[in-house]
Amino acid sequence: MTLAELQENAIRHGFSHHFVYEAGGVRCDGCGPVYAAADLKIVHSNSVDAGTDPGDDATLYMIEAHDGTKGMMIIPSSFHADPDKAQLIDDLRRNTH
Repeated sequence: MTLAELQENAIRHGFSHHFVYEAGGVRCDGCGPVYAAADLKIVHSNSVDAGTDPGDDATLYMIEAHDGTKGMMIIPSSFHADPDKAQLIDDLRRNTH
């Protein structure tokens, strides 16, 4: 699947919001509330491997907040990924267990 297809699939399953990492947490839709990692859990994730340029690889995370808000976050799978974003994903993975 392409990243666009993964996004369409997430929306079909109710994950219609977009979560964006920022210092101190994750903001919903760019101007909504900021959630701490402890308030979020990864419901599902899918990775895209374009096969040609490793810089095009990414993972789409379907995330649910403690208040029921469902959204997605796209994180590049590059070795150049922001270490703070990588730490956030590690924290969210711990919340799923």
